[in-house]
Amino acid sequence: MDQVELAAPEGVRTVEPPARRPHRGIGVRLLAAIVLFSSAVTLVLTALELYVDYRTDLGVIQRRLDDVEASYLSSLTGSLWTLDTDQIRRQLEGILRLPDMQHLEVREVGRPEGRGVIVSVGIHATESVIVRDYPMVFTELDGRAQSIGVLHVEATLSGVYARLFDRTMLILAGQGVKTFLVALFILFIVHRLVTRHLVGIAGFLHRFDPRSAVAPLTLARAERRHEDELDRMAEAFNAMATRLEELYRELAGLNAELEWDIAARQQAEAEVTRLNAELEQRVRQRTAELEAANKELDAFTYSVSHDLRAPLRRIEGFGRILGGEYADRLDDRGRHFLERIRAGSNEMAEMIDSFLKLSRSTRSELTIDSVDLSALAGSVIARLREREPDRAVSVAVAPGMVVQGDRRLLDAVLENLLGNAWKYTRNTEGAAIRFDTEVSSGCTVYAIRDNGAGFDMAYADRLFLPFSRLHRPEEFEGTGIGLATVVRILARHGGRIRAEGAVGRGATFRFTLWEGSANHGPA
Repeated sequence: MDQVELAAPEGVRTVEPPARRPHRGIGVRLLAAIVLFSSAVTLVLTALELYVDYRTDLGVIQRRLDDVEASYLSSLTGSLWTLDTDQIRRQLEGILRLPDMQHLEVREVGRPEGRGVIVSVGIHATESVIVRDYPMVFTELDGRAQSIGVLHVEATLSGVYARLFDRTMLILAGQGVKTFLVALFILFIVHRLVTRHLVGIAGFLHRFDPRSAVAPLTLARAERRHEDELDRMAEAFNAMATRLEELYRELAGLNAELEWDIAARQQAEAEVTRLNAELEQRVRQRTAELEAANKELDAFTYSVSHDLRAPLRRIEGFGRILGGEYADRLDDRGRHFLERIRAGSNEMAEMIDSFLKLSRSTRSELTIDSVDLSALAGSVIARLREREPDRAVSVAVAPGMVVQGDRRLLDAVLENLLGNAWKYTRNTEGAAIRFDTEVSSGCTVYAIRDNGAGFDMAYADRLFLPFSRLHRPEEFEGTGIGLATVVRILARHGGRIRAEGAVGRGATFRFTLWEGSANHGPA
């Protein structure tokens, strides 16, 4: 197997396994557990056995006391009746020789306290004794029963306790030896069958390194016909080792690819840096060119506003002179040409004004403020009605259309759009204009609709080009600069405009402001 070595990534500290502290092995803990458990079981069973023996010994003593009553009481009663103390003593000594008998005495009734004892044998005990008092009743010939004394018997429990103690020691000694031997045998079996193989597995895992070839894990034991848990564990460890080696090789490949990707990325970043530097240089260059073009545009605008207006004023002046002083000398054809000159000069003046407006719409500084488009549209409509008071046009403006923008430039937008709607509904009966809002893709869209002349959608792309018109001047007046101005103003307000229409069915102009800004204001 090829050896693959991976270096730890920079900044990552490798952690060595902690040093092993001395500890008790599984065998020792198993031995202690077996001894403790067996000892507890032995104590419980011994206690039960001793209790049974104790109850048995007590039963034997009780039966022996019953035998004393059955076998000796009548003869002792006869001896007491005849006051044969020697016979009483011999009988009591015979009873005393019975196991566990401690003290016996015969008392005669009717004697003063302390003087009623006829015969007493044995040693009187005060504790661990069983006491029995048997009344001695003598039956006379005439059948009368007369109580003549009491047989007092004391049976000691000392022998019972001594026997129980000896039995306890014997049981505990035997059980202790047996428990210890069984524990040693179990420890040997566990070591032979389990723990030594666990030690071998631990050694294999300690030596295992996926970077180098390692012999498969094998258990040091005779070949078995059937697999057991340890065999399956060894197979699982070998499968895991193989998988780890495969994963390590994959990781080595991925690491190499990652290093290549990092190198490529660094190269790309260097290229991006270089391109950014070039782009900045180009931006500076284009900025300088734009500034130069703006200066040229300023000069051209100045020329338009001054140099072109001067000859235009002269043309208008000479036209007024011809119309005033030489009108009677001109025929109808001459007066027609003179009117054409005057109309052309007026049209030229309007184009110059429109051109200046277009230039100012893209160069003037924006003053952003809150603008009420509804109120602004009302002002524009009022101005249109003042210029054409005879027209009856239905105008509907939605309230509350407040936006952020330059009031002067937005006024120019509405003046152009509403002015176009007003102009192109001139020949429509029931002329109607509507200004409201729509929502499209979460964005507010402002729409101005009319039912006027409309336009052919095939030429919609020409609507917003400067000086481009879709209608003849004799149909509708205009210079064709208004919608181009609207496009530039809306672009400066982050918006766009589009138009929809049909010939004879009106037109709709929809525009947006600050697209992508949730508050409809500049970012």
